[in-house]
Amino acid sequence: MKLARLPAHRVLGVCNFPSFYQAMASAQHIVKLSPTAVELVDRTMIDLARSNPAFQPIIDAALIGAPEAILLVEFAGEDAGGTQRARLDRLAELMGDIGLPGAVARITTAQAQKDLWEVRKAGLNIMMSMKGDGKPVSFIEDCAVPLEHLAQYTQRLTEIFREHGTQGTWYAHASVGTLHVRPILDMRRDGAAKMRAIAEEASAMVREYKGAYSGEHGDGICRSEWVAWQFGPRLNQAFAEVKALFDPGNRMNPGKIVHPPKMDDASLFRFPPGYRREPFAPKLDWSAWDVQRDPVTGVETAPGTGGDVTGGLAKAVEMCNNNGHCRKFDAGTMCPSYRVTRDEQHTTRGRANTLRLALSGQLDGEDLSGESVRAALDLCVSCKGCKRECPTGVDMAKLKIEAAAARAARNGLPLSERLVAFLPRYAPIVSRIRWLPALRERLPGAASIGERWLGLAAKRCARPSVNPRLRTTRKCCCSSIPLPIISSRKTQALRFTY
Repeated sequence: MKLARLPAHRVLGVCNFPSFYQAMASAQHIVKLSPTAVELVDRTMIDLARSNPAFQPIIDAALIGAPEAILLVEFAGEDAGGTQRARLDRLAELMGDIGLPGAVARITTAQAQKDLWEVRKAGLNIMMSMKGDGKPVSFIEDCAVPLEHLAQYTQRLTEIFREHGTQGTWYAHASVGTLHVRPILDMRRDGAAKMRAIAEEASAMVREYKGAYSGEHGDGICRSEWVAWQFGPRLNQAFAEVKALFDPGNRMNPGKIVHPPKMDDASLFRFPPGYRREPFAPKLDWSAWDVQRDPVTGVETAPGTGGDVTGGLAKAVEMCNNNGHCRKFDAGTMCPSYRVTRDEQHTTRGRANTLRLALSGQLDGEDLSGESVRAALDLCVSCKGCKRECPTGVDMAKLKIEAAAARAARNGLPLSERLVAFLPRYAPIVSRIRWLPALRERLPGAASIGERWLGLAAKRCARPSVNPRLRTTRKCCCSSIPLPIISSRKTQALRFTY
């Protein structure tokens, strides 16, 4: 393994282009300046980023006018910053030579560069936050073609999108001809047919340009059907033989590369043929999600006009695209209950899928008030980690409130929840008859009965700790941890442990 030191100096030039085609045509010339990165951000991502208050000032600092696309060009090295700035000068000179003088925004401070790269890294998250039934769909996003064909390839692919009444979102690695493009399709309606038609034409085009259908990412169910020509019949046969030797039961990643299914096999879809949402009247306002978005113009309708029979609730749930970010363990908060149980049911994704099935009548007759929904949401601690960290902003804490309201409307509030909810009302009375909750600890079997009836753990103490002195502590009868007691001459604060 050959290791290299991280470069000591970096500068970033943002090339602004009046057309997407010009950006793609310029990539082959820009790479001759030996940049360390050339990354694409298209108009759709620019607009979506500017709609986010956190990203707007960052992306605005990189724009000159109203470009249709920008290329983030980074230079780095061990030389002093002056040397790297000279390379920015050569980049500006190159842009002038191709007829675009004054089109390079120079980002030289470390923090400004870091902020702009964060916007680029959030590209997928930004695109998947698109509201409406149409979403950027991943199935041709990994095609790669030689740089000299990149502009023509993207232009022809854009024309294919238009023929099917949609457009694509583009971003990623212009320096190597691998662009992550995702057509906006409504997979609840005619998206599957359009997906196959687009894939067939894109595959033929990639072969024509002697590119690769799978240039960077893995070959999953969506791409395996289209990559056999890259390897040829002998290698494909060898893949099958090795697979049979080491996995005779076909248990490990079935359908990947070897004997793949059709990419539009309806049995694999999250939204099968005939998918529909069951009418539901939510308690909270979900109208912001109840919109339609024109896939060509990008114009969204007003909130509440999307035709969702659940008032936008189902569309909010369907924002989950199964990316699995909620299964991470390395950083962040999402999802604490899954980190304990390791059960898919307790991920944000698992819960969203349960809610989606309930709202579409696919949960064995159960609706939002059913037992399956309760079991999936029971361990959610409403930390809102998902709202901050989920790439599509799924807010499971808010969704849990809606499910709890549906369950309460059907079954009423259980005694245990009433006991906690109305605690501020009866706490002053209990403070005057402290012997009453203490009976739970003194009478044999009372704690176990309380656990069954009230949901209060038998191992926890229900006796109030009271001390008339300010800032003193008293040990709970079931724990060696001192419990803080705060009181004054007129009032006393009680702390119950459940």
